[in-house]
Amino acid sequence: MSSTLRNASLLLACAAAFVTVSASAQTRFHLRDGAGPRGAALGGGYTTVSNGNLTHQGAHYFQGNDGASYAGHNNVMRNADGSASNSRNFQGTTAAGGNYSGNGSYSRTANGALMGSSQATGSGPRGSYQVNNTTANGVTTHDTTATNAATGITYNGQTTYTKGQGFTHSGSCTNASGAAVACGL
Repeated sequence: MSSTLRNASLLLACAAAFVTVSASAQTRFHLRDGAGPRGAALGGGYTTVSNGNLTHQGAHYFQGNDGASYAGHNNVMRNADGSASNSRNFQGTTAAGGNYSGNGSYSRTANGALMGSSQATGSGPRGSYQVNNTTANGVTTHDTTATNAATGITYNGQTTYTKGQGFTHSGSCTNASGAAVACGL
């Protein structure tokens, strides 16, 4: 196991030791790791249930023997009244020399209304992308920008879902000079 994963496992174990929980709450801590010919991985977290409320915090790490890596964490809360929230954050590298990252947070009210946003970006030898999602008041919008490094063509698209009405989509492409071009495969 790499020193990064070893240090991460010690950090998770120490964090669990400092979790304070009331006498009526139940907490479960878990930690898993492994290593093989393709790399090493580690995941852990803890879940607490108290008075109908649930809280979970977790973290996951991967280090590939080919140079790829991933690190991420997430938090989830569910309350007794039916409301809930979650957040996540991740980043990593690919074996080909690319990198990616993302984050987001969403919540649900006790009456079921959803809201939140998330983002993700990546770049590498073949190009780059950026994705943004937002949800509020029954409308979810998904915006995508992707650029092909070989051709210089950029795609910009937007997909929207409106509760009770369905989906709409629009998209267009431009070349490296910004002139409109046909979108191809």
